[in-house]
Amino acid sequence: MSSSHYPTAFRVAQAVGLSGAAWLSGNIAAYSVNVTPSLLTSAQESNLPSPVLAKLWRNVYEKGKTQNPPIAIATAAAFFYLSWSVRSGTLLFREAAENAATLYCTAGLLTLGIVPYTIAMMKTTNNALNEKAKAVQSEPAVKVGAGDETEELVRKWTALNGVRSLFPLAGALVGAYAALW
Repeated sequence: MSSSHYPTAFRVAQAVGLSGAAWLSGNIAAYSVNVTPSLLTSAQESNLPSPVLAKLWRNVYEKGKTQNPPIAIATAAAFFYLSWSVRSGTLLFREAAENAATLYCTAGLLTLGIVPYTIAMMKTTNNALNEKAKAVQSEPAVKVGAGDETEELVRKWTALNGVRSLFPLAGALVGAYAALW
């Protein structure tokens, strides 16, 4: 069986894994490259109250929080299927690169790495920004000026999120290596 004769399910899983990981990385990175810098610029230009900036951040955060985990799970599942398909003892084992099962499994784990990274590295910042966002509802009149602390938290989140985007990117690269070599 030549590499051009892999089963259709295998090829579909490769497409889902590789494109899913690449898309997820870009989607996460877009928050740090485009969205939060725009929020900060708007806050400074419009002299937005600190809780309003935090509320805008929270709306963006909630969209990503609901959108990205299912994509990460589907992408990782595709990589894990690929790993299972080329494991030792299968027909595809002889056709795949020597370490393809390990590489595909690593790609899946890297893609899912956004979850423990978020919990370990971003939870404190996320919680602080969410607390600041609650002030919009609890304070009848908010003070003008975004405030250095909220802006600094958004900047910190932007940097941490940028690092988080590298996990699925690494997954895509490792998966591509497994598929091509």
